Amino acid sequence: MNIKISIIIPVYNSEKFLNRCLDSIVNQTIKDIEIICINDGSTDNSLSILNDYAKNDKRISIINISNHGAGYARNKGLEKAKGDYIGFCDSDDYVDLNYYETLYNYSLQQKYDIIRGIRTIGLENVHCNNEYGCIVPAIIKRTFLAKTKIKFPMKKTGEDSTFKRWLYKQNPNVFEVPDTNSYYHYIKREGSLSNYILSKPSENNSETNTITKPIQKPRKLLRKIIIQPNGTRKIILV
Repeated sequence: MNIKISIIIPVYNSEKFLNRCLDSIVNQTIKDIEIICINDGSTDNSLSILNDYAKNDKRISIINISNHGAGYARNKGLEKAKGDYIGFCDSDDYVDLNYYETLYNYSLQQKYDIIRGIRTIGLENVHCNNEYGCIVPAIIKRTFLAKTKIKFPMKKTGEDSTFKRWLYKQNPNVFEVPDTNSYYHYIKREGSLSNYILSKPSENNSETNTITKPIQKPRKLLRKIIIQPNGTRKIILV
């Protein structure tokens, strides 16, 4: 089987959310995927849940490591990945069932290095495509990663934002997917490593930025409000 996308999922004490995450991944409309789960020293029932899913789906592989943080875990997944593109999903998040197929289909039009989808945040349905956001809503061409030799930094918070900045300094060919009502759903929860952000770097800053306080609200960017046919509001950060 030609693996189109390798989906890397770092897992740490996510038993309350892990079933929803895995259900959204194993039921993707694109079937030629591999699912690499890195159990980062979980002390709850996460590993048992992973084992149950792996028994029923041969596309799932599990890597067990002691607790080193999401960056280290993702790097272990990158070492194993064989897909044309690589995607990342946090274990407390989930994606719509056609999300990865939607992104991958754009790679058939042109050989993009990064294809970036849309991430919703919490119940507000905020679409976050800002330059300094995290990397998880995207898929990245594996050969591009191999060429640049970029890996996640060895720190436990903010590693995804730093990784993204390093990638963008390589001038990748990036495609921003238009809003097709297929989203990556980011869930904020206390204790989540993704619940921290890096301060926006200035031109004089080094690559290592200080960690700011946990996110309380989405970034204050320009907002575009769209009234949908059902009367609900969709708020887009631009």
